[in-house]
This record gives sequence, structure tokens and C-alpha cells, in this order.
Amino acid sequence: MLGIVIPIYHSTESVKLLLEQLSKTLGEAYPYRVYLVDDSSDAKVSSYLKENCVGKRVTLITLAQNYGQQNAVLCGLRAACHHSAVLTMDDDLQHPTTLIPAMYKKLLEGYDLVYAIPENEETHFFRRLGSTLRDILFSQCFFHGTQTKVSSFRIMTGAIAQKAASFQGSFFYFSAVALQKENDGTCPKTSNITYQKLERSYGKSGYNLRKLAFLFGKLLLHYTPVATITKFFEKETISLYKIKETTPKLMILGGSNCQLHALERAKERCISTVLADYTKNPPAKAIADTHEPISTFDAVSCIEAAKKHQINGVMTIGTDQPILTTALITEALSLPKFLTPEQARSVTNKKIMKQLLASSNIKTAPFLFLSQEGTFFNTQGAIAEFTLKPPYVLKPLDSQGQRGIFKVNTKEELLLHLPETLSFSREEMALVEEFYESDEITVSGWMSNGSLTILSITDRLLYPDDTHIGVCIGHRFPSVHIMRYEEIKAICNQLVDTFFLKEGPFYLQLLLGKQGILVNELACRIGGAFEDVTIPYLTGFSILDAVIDGSLGYPIDFPLNNSFRCDQLEKAFLVLLLFCQSGEIASITPKEKLLALPYVADCGFNYQVGNFIPAMENATARFGHAVLLGTKATLNEHIKDFYRNLQVFDKEGTNLVQTFEEIHI
Repeated sequence: MLGIVIPIYHSTESVKLLLEQLSKTLGEAYPYRVYLVDDSSDAKVSSYLKENCVGKRVTLITLAQNYGQQNAVLCGLRAACHHSAVLTMDDDLQHPTTLIPAMYKKLLEGYDLVYAIPENEETHFFRRLGSTLRDILFSQCFFHGTQTKVSSFRIMTGAIAQKAASFQGSFFYFSAVALQKENDGTCPKTSNITYQKLERSYGKSGYNLRKLAFLFGKLLLHYTPVATITKFFEKETISLYKIKETTPKLMILGGSNCQLHALERAKERCISTVLADYTKNPPAKAIADTHEPISTFDAVSCIEAAKKHQINGVMTIGTDQPILTTALITEALSLPKFLTPEQARSVTNKKIMKQLLASSNIKTAPFLFLSQEGTFFNTQGAIAEFTLKPPYVLKPLDSQGQRGIFKVNTKEELLLHLPETLSFSREEMALVEEFYESDEITVSGWMSNGSLTILSITDRLLYPDDTHIGVCIGHRFPSVHIMRYEEIKAICNQLVDTFFLKEGPFYLQLLLGKQGILVNELACRIGGAFEDVTIPYLTGFSILDAVIDGSLGYPIDFPLNNSFRCDQLEKAFLVLLLFCQSGEIASITPKEKLLALPYVADCGFNYQVGNFIPAMENATARFGHAVLLGTKATLNEHIKDFYRNLQVFDKEGTNLVQTFEEIHI
């Protein structure tokens, strides 16, 4: 998908015409999304753009005041840099949209950055003078004598867009930032493509001698050898602009560390966020534009909050039950959706799920339902004789985080633990299964038009506890069972058909033992094991951006074709879900030190100094997480090195960090 950044300065009708030209030129052949950055500081312009230029393919970002074209471009790049290619162009109709396919084709030849240069000479004297002086400067300082020229009409790879978007200095100039050498001394590969510049039909050039001299002087001070002297006096500013408002508005259910990346990504894309989380100060509250302290299980309150804030989309990540709330909100407000409420119930309520599995003869552990009165029922709702073989697993029908799950050996123990299990549920009965001695694996994928692409198959490594079972301590890729890819894919396809799934994320837990592969649980979400980090590493596909786009009704960029197979990848990763012994924390290794390790892609803690870590009873006792990347040959050493660096001391100087023999590649 192509991201198109267009800075706007006092333009109205020309922008509308430009969007029409883009639609006519690109259509469906080139999936794209436009990011209009209104730098006009004019309420009339902003109002016109909102009413006439915002559509399914367009995000409008309105800056708080006039910050200049380059800062507007920076703002747009920060919103668009997740796309595989990004183009920037002016708003005055002088850049022909018909040239874009040729520019894109040129980029695919292996270039990092392609500039479109007009063949016909600039008629405005100051613009011609400015272009000449700029080209001389760039030829000497960045292109080292080559003939490449720069312009505001350019296309770049996503990597170059991300490089520019990460700028944190005090004066941004796109080409000067994008063309800087990498750490290894290499330079971006650039090229030019020529065109006939169109006549200006709207507005007039803003160039004059004073502005030209000011711009050229700042380029000399900030991007030439002179900068080694002036940088000492430079005040570094991370944000060179302030956003007044942006469209759209996205509601995100849940604000824990598991959902933190969704809030961060939305902010990077200049999407306004409404956070629903019942806790007073969830980790994501500091990032969200608005926090509603309501439960993500409370669909009625969430719908009211969604109406109040006039949201354009709603999503969740890494958690089961809010999937149903999400579907109910989309149904009530007629918002874009991945699932209907009926589908959402089937993948969040184990009773409905088990009934569907049984009706389609999909293998699962033998089970019954146990009412709060102690009566057992079968899938048809009839009273059933208790014929399950011990040991047994007792589960809530609609909970998460392994809360209320017990492994027991007798019927009496089932009844003993039943009240606690039901305390984590809104249902009046629980699920009882035969315990299946097995390995657990997790399948993550993406569904498009009813077709599933498997993105990863990981081993779900479990906390060694015979009572509180199912608590995960790590996700390992590749799975030791990945050679059974075809068998796993066949089961996944059967589930897609049985649950009538069409679009969006796919998440499945399977049990592999002597009786074959059994389905444990199905979900339709990004998993809670930071798949938004690991899947882009494995595949290049940003599954988090895809969920955000789909939730807002945008076209989804899915770059993988039918030949992709995750079982043929050389990469490896381990998601460590960290646990500690019970105790009060006196000191913790700074997270920044761990993130500085070259193989650590992500890291976070759920506790801080002074907190008391409780005894492990379910996944809520988890200390934190870390995502370690590498290959099969390197990952084991990365794991050892990470544990050498991670220290959580109590007041007696005891390191509380728990390590597990199960965690290795």
C-alpha cells in the first residue's frame, strides 16, 4: 500500500480536485491512503477540508498553527511511515498524478528514494534561484558530485520514511535527513524521473528573497560541516509542531501493557484515541487523548462512551472478552467490523465454542458443563451423566488470563473449586474437560476474504504448576511441531469455515499429544504475546496497523501472497513472559538498559520499586515481558544473556527473577 503525504497551505478546491485525480489514476490497481496535513492555521480552510476532502482513503491532520511545509511533511511521514512506500506531493495541482505509477515502478527497481524533476524551467525567479542553490548544496554535501536532484515530489521506501519520521532535531528538512549516511557508511540509493510540470491553477508561490535566504542559511547551519559547531548551541526538540485535531477517532478497549502498543501506534499515526479501562491509572492512560474509567466487559457503558466521543472505530488487542464488547459497539453505532456480535460470542464464550466444535466434529478434549447447583449438562443442554476420566480441568466460560482455572483429580474437588471459578465469570455454569497430557502451540494468522494465511506457529511454554495450569511463561518460534504445518493448516481452515470467519486476525491454541491434535481455544484477535512485534519481524506484515486500518474502515495492506509459509523461515524469536518469586521490590534493572541489548525488540514491567509481587495464582501475577529476536543458532545465548542482565532485588538482596528450564530453542 502507498501512503501519500500532502501538506496543505490555504488550499481548498485544488485539494478536492487532487484527491479526485488520485482516485482516477490509482483506483484499485494501487491501494493507497492519503494523509492531508493542514498547515494553514485557518478555520475556513479546515472546515472546507473536513466537509469535502475526508473519505475512506483520507486522513486529515490539522496543525495548531502554521509551522511550515517541512514540518507538515514530517507530521505526515510520522502518520504514513508504516506503509511499504510513501509519496509526498504538493497541493497546487502542479504535480501530475499520472506520473505516480512510473515513480512507483522506478522505486521497485531497487532505489530507496526517487525524485520527480520537471523538465520545463521554473518561471518564478526566486523559486528557480532557490532550486539552483539547493541543488548545488545537496550535490556537494549529500550526493558527492552526482547529478541527482531533489524536489518535493518524491517517492520513498517505508524504511526511508521511518528514518525521516524519527527525526528529533530542531530544524527538519526532509532530503537532508533522508540522505544522511547510515551507521555502516552506506547512503540511500537515489534516482530522478522527469516530467512536464503543470501550470499553477490555484494559489501562488510563497517564495520571496527573505524566505529563501532564511531557508538556505538554516540548511548551512544544520546540515553542513558548520553544524559540528552550531550543534552545541542547538536546542533539540522532539516535536516541531502541535496537532490541533485529527481524524479519525479510535476507541481502544484496555490500557494495560498488552494494549500499550496499540495506543502508541495510533498516536504515531496522528489518530485520536479514547481509552476504556476501569482502572484509575492504566499504563496507556498517559498516551490516550481521553480516558474513560469503565470496564471493557461493560458493553452498555462502552457504547455510551463511544456515542459521547463520536468515535470512528473501536478495537482491542491481546485480550479475549473485550472482543465481544467491540462487536457490540460496532453493531450499535454501525461502525466498521471484523466480527458480528454472534461471531464474537462464539469465540469468547467456551460454551458456544464447544458446541460449534462438537457439531462440526472438530476434535477437542471430552467435556461437560457444570452448573452452580452441581449438575452436569451436555452440548444439547440436557442433564448428563458424569463420565469424564480424571484428571479434570475446570474453567470459566468467559474469563481470561487463566483466572479461575484448576486442574483437579476428583469430582469433589470440582465442586469445591466451582464457586471460585464462577466468581471470574458472568455465566452460571463452568466448563469441565478431561485433562489432555500434551504440548501447547499457538497459531497466529490473518484472514482476508475468508482465506487464512498462517503467520507464526509458536510453542506455548507453561508455568510448572500442577494446580494453576495454563499460565504461559513464553512463546517460542519456530515451534518444535512446525513440521506438522499441513495438518495444522487443515484444522485452521476447518475452523474458519465452521465459525464463518472472513476478515481480521486469527488466534488459536492447539494441544498436541498421543491422541493427535485437539483444539483448545479459538480467538479472533492479536494475541497477548506481543504478536504485533514478532509478526512484523517474521513476515514484514504490520498486523497491528492492519487491525487499526480495518477498525476504521480503511483498506488493509496485506503484502503476503499465497506462497508464504512460516515453516520455511530461518528467523527465530522468544517472547519471555517474566515471573518473579513473591516479595517486595527494592530495585529493578532499568528497562532502558535491557532495551539497549541488540536482540531485545520490546520490554516492559508490570511492577515497580516498592510494589509487592504476589504468589503466582494466574497470569495477573506476571512481572513483565521481553521480546528476544535472533536465529536458531543465536537465540539460546540471547536468552542466557538477558537473564544475566535482568535483576529484581528485594531488600535482602535476593534476585527474585524466576528462570525456567523449559525456555530454550
